Amino acid sequence: MLPATSTLCGIFSILIAGSPIFYSAAPRGVCSNCCAIRERKDIKFLLYTNKNPQNPQNLYLSDERRLSESNFDLQQPLAFYIHGFSESATGDSQSSQQLKDAFLKAGNYNVILVDWSPMTVMPWYTNAVENLPVAARFIARFLRFLVANGYQTRLIHLIGFSLGAEVAGFVGKQLLEWGVVLPRITGLDPPLPLFEPNSGNRHLTHTDARFVDVIHTDGGILGNPEAMGHADFYPNGGRALQPGCARQEIANNRWLNIIIGCSHQRAWEYFVESINKPYAFPVDKCEPTNEFGRCKEGNSGAYMGMAADRRLRGKFFLDTNDAPPFGRNAEALAATSHSTTSTTTTATRVEFSALPLLPAVEKINGTRGYDGNTLRETRHTKAASTRISTVVNAATTRVTKATATATKTSTSEIATTQRRATRV
Repeated sequence: MLPATSTLCGIFSILIAGSPIFYSAAPRGVCSNCCAIRERKDIKFLLYTNKNPQNPQNLYLSDERRLSESNFDLQQPLAFYIHGFSESATGDSQSSQQLKDAFLKAGNYNVILVDWSPMTVMPWYTNAVENLPVAARFIARFLRFLVANGYQTRLIHLIGFSLGAEVAGFVGKQLLEWGVVLPRITGLDPPLPLFEPNSGNRHLTHTDARFVDVIHTDGGILGNPEAMGHADFYPNGGRALQPGCARQEIANNRWLNIIIGCSHQRAWEYFVESINKPYAFPVDKCEPTNEFGRCKEGNSGAYMGMAADRRLRGKFFLDTNDAPPFGRNAEALAATSHSTTSTTTTATRVEFSALPLLPAVEKINGTRGYDGNTLRETRHTKAASTRISTVVNAATTRVTKATATATKTSTSEIATTQRRATRV
């Protein structure tokens, strides 16, 4: 294994089809020609809030002092995002920064971007797939660290694009083993290469969180067309080419990107648009999956993206525009909201503020998961149940004693009557 300080382990940014791609002469991982993985340096947690929208604050696992001194707000929801292969969290015009800007425009969010770019550099895709469990365990430990420091699990929304979606699934699985259940995971076009049904690799599934929604846009090429969530959305059939891709990439002289990138990245572009226009993507058609029951009848109020109803089950289909705004209901939303930031923020935040205290649930590995609120409520419920049980038991005891006394009295009276009858 190569030391992390080797010149072969350096990371460089190059342009392919007009987009920045991160490259290294050697991969990171566990192999003879791999660079050693340094989790604390190779996996960074970058915090953005409306107090620091452009300059991130670095948070570290188990560093309580840095967390307390940061702008992280324990009362506000958390958008926690994991980028895809050959990306970085700080790259301009890439998914991480676009998503961060949309959330901060929508309201007072904590946004944490996970930068694990050293483990996902070109051309080492196979090594990046092998690194998924390592990255996921470290990320899961960080989320557990936040919960241990008073953050409510029900405010966490875990989002991943491409390989990041698979990492999100691994994170959900790991947290379940520790008794923590995430409320929502959103997968944006999870990858197909090395994740085919017969590959043996675990992938994002509906059991990884209370609600798992997935957007498929490049099915059969870079994206996995398989339904894997509670609700799977297939805009424009979920396949390449997504509308407008050919014209967009030809106009920018990015011919290669027509095939290998544009349709894939449409997944995060659609989701980012839905953050500030949550009802822009109403679904047209729904089909139940083989695994997860029936779709919501009538599709009334069913939307793709940020406003996806957590009760939805099945496969959902819709059409989009071929250029921004992609959502066909975007203008109608703007009209009903009077184009005010406050209204848009309220619409986006409803999903978090309306969340009830969720009960404990059985999961596939037999563990029971709680968030902090549910655990406290469970303790109160147990205490109340104990008090009720005590009262009931006391009442039962009194009734039993009274019955026994009545029985003894009745028996005595019968015996007296019999003795009198014998004398006569």
